[in-house]
Amino acid sequence: MEFKYRVVFFHQPGCVACNAMKPIWAETANEIAEEHPELRVGFGEWDVTSDDWEFCDQIQCDGTPNFAVFNEEAELLGLNTDGTLAKTQLKNFVLNSIEEGK
Repeated sequence: MEFKYRVVFFHQPGCVACNAMKPIWAETANEIAEEHPELRVGFGEWDVTSDDWEFCDQIQCDGTPNFAVFNEEAELLGLNTDGTLAKTQLKNFVLNSIEEGK
């Protein structure tokens, strides 16, 4: 499947808040994929300790846990730097970022 949107979970090992978000992240990703297959959303994770920090700097993602939504042209549609989110907050952030980016 080719994705139209991509959502990235920026995290780091040993981050208590990041580890708390992992099950919420997985549940939210599954819900969006099941409830909105027409959006063709892909979900991925970015370990900020082993990946390119220059990219994080470019989008002003300066901490963890953070979440970003990109369109198929890799344009940033939304960045959430509020840290730990409830499942409904994360889901709303993703869907609202996609809707505003259309």
